Amino acid sequence: MDTDPARGRGRREAPAASAFCPVAGGRLGRVGWGMKVFVEALGMASCLGPVIPACAAFRANLLRSSPSPDVDVAHAGDEAPRPVTICALPVATFGFSGVGRLVALACEVLKDVGTRVDLRGLGPETGVYLALPDPWERGLDLGEPDATEALRVEALGRRVLEASLRNMGLEWPGPRRFFGGGHVAFARALHAAQAALQNGGLRSCLVMGVDCLVEEPTLHALADGRRLKTPEQPVGLTPGEAGAALLLTTEGPAQRSTGAPQVMLHAVRLGEEPHPRGSDKPSDGRALAACAEAVLAAAGALRARPLLVSDHNGEEGKAREWGMVLLHLRALDASLGGLPAWYPSIGFGDVGAAMGAVSACVAVRGLQRGDAPSSVSLVFASADDSGRGAVLIGTTAAHPSRGALP
Repeated sequence: MDTDPARGRGRREAPAASAFCPVAGGRLGRVGWGMKVFVEALGMASCLGPVIPACAAFRANLLRSSPSPDVDVAHAGDEAPRPVTICALPVATFGFSGVGRLVALACEVLKDVGTRVDLRGLGPETGVYLALPDPWERGLDLGEPDATEALRVEALGRRVLEASLRNMGLEWPGPRRFFGGGHVAFARALHAAQAALQNGGLRSCLVMGVDCLVEEPTLHALADGRRLKTPEQPVGLTPGEAGAALLLTTEGPAQRSTGAPQVMLHAVRLGEEPHPRGSDKPSDGRALAACAEAVLAAAGALRARPLLVSDHNGEEGKAREWGMVLLHLRALDASLGGLPAWYPSIGFGDVGAAMGAVSACVAVRGLQRGDAPSSVSLVFASADDSGRGAVLIGTTAAHPSRGALP
């Protein structure tokens, strides 16, 4: 299997007749394979609330930002420093810091998921895969100065998950894995979970991301790097905090009495950007576009033009890369030009390692509610480092397709 993501590959070899290619009428065609993976439940903790009201508020373009109580910034010409604008949870994380704040976020996510499924009934065949930040990037000293990033993330993950389960009175006998990588951390966790489910290693898996960018050490680091969005600097990010999760299963959930469509995880592909943030050359978007091409190829024939869900956070480098991605998609196939796009960071802020989880929840709820302008959503992830990823989700074929190809 060729796994070079920079050229849009990373998929199984297949007969030429079923390979991804533009065909007559600008349609994308390929026959998919593999065990189906369904989204059984969602959960979220965010500045806009739990998953259902939060996604509704996002679609209504409602905002709930607030001034940071801890950090002010001053620019040239300012008479006095001004508070940093953040997107923080209004109550649940108040008074917590460091690891405790991440635990508070994770507990709120578990509570929200628990309103839809009985978490106590999940056995050893259910895994929990958790996406987290590098603790060093959040000013957290876990006492392992010589550890690699992977070991630091695992140490943080074990502390967060064990404390969260203990606080919730839950025992989780299934396997646990932890993933870092900034905005791509959740895509990496989702990729691993899908593989475990399709290979028969698991029957279900809770894939969750938690992160917090609103605490003092992170805000100072962002301010020092001139990455914050302010009235004087509109090109920048708004720091946020959030947690979100998808409960995946290989057994299709029962049809809801409301008639809400079933949502499937079609494909996840990861890539590497040769020119990440800080390089002497800006990204040309090819690596991220190649991830999108790969998931479209792996998923099968499209029934609709996809909705794009981007992690673009307002920074100049992200904007440039995103613009190039749109050009590459249009060059790949004419039907991929002029696609509708959602930007979750507008409502939730930049939530770091939880960005992919929040984006996925927004996409899934849009599909379930029929608010999305398509029955297929393509979620993008672009980290500060070289990590890139794309996730394709959509409703089952049994439900009518919105945004259908002509």
